Amino acid sequence: MATNHKAQTVVQKFNSLRGEHSFPGVFGAIDGCHISILAPWEKRTKMPKLNRTMFYNRKQVPTVLLQGIVDSDLKFIDCFAGWPGSSHDARVFRRSIIGEKLLSQPCVILPPGCHILGDGAYPLTSTLMVPFKDNGHLSDSQLKFNKCLSSSRVVIEQAFRKLIGRFRKLKHMDIYHKENCSKVITAACCLHNLCIDNSDDFNSTEIYTSEMEDGNHHEDDSLSGNVKRQELCQQLSLIL
Repeated sequence: MATNHKAQTVVQKFNSLRGEHSFPGVFGAIDGCHISILAPWEKRTKMPKLNRTMFYNRKQVPTVLLQGIVDSDLKFIDCFAGWPGSSHDARVFRRSIIGEKLLSQPCVILPPGCHILGDGAYPLTSTLMVPFKDNGHLSDSQLKFNKCLSSSRVVIEQAFRKLIGRFRKLKHMDIYHKENCSKVITAACCLHNLCIDNSDDFNSTEIYTSEMEDGNHHEDDSLSGNVKRQELCQQLSLIL
């Protein structure tokens, strides 16, 4: 993803975003965004009925998913687009190239001790930190952990708003061939980065849809992930 020097710069920028309330060791933030598409049952498509229904998310809206990972500058450092809207964020993550590497070869992607922040839809690992599931009995330190994580992770939501606001085509993609949707979305993410590099910026009030299932947490029982989260939780409780 980045050279060691560049990676450390990204981590330092994340630390400067929230001051003492920053979540430590953050390299990026991940989330899924639903992009509205034409209903797959259009006469122009030859897609089997079973495959057509896969594009409907839980709100019964036809969409394709964009999985994005952004840095502190709201630039996409990885994007993976085109999966049907019925897919869960955790499944898309595990099947993406970046997800496979983060799970099997994290040292190739991230600097030592660093991690990416996700919401409760993602698996907990040593390289992907997610909040504690709020069952109404969280300790003060766990609540602070969740608050700091959410505060640092907000960059992915801001990036999606800017992306959709800048490229209005992503509000509804009237593309008949669904295999082309991922190409258009990926191209938009690349152009979004170029705009930021050239200081072509603006404030956007656009909203995006993240189809996280409430209460549907897919936490990995990985010992390293749980141990690291507990250590960070304790570290944040001492700082705050």
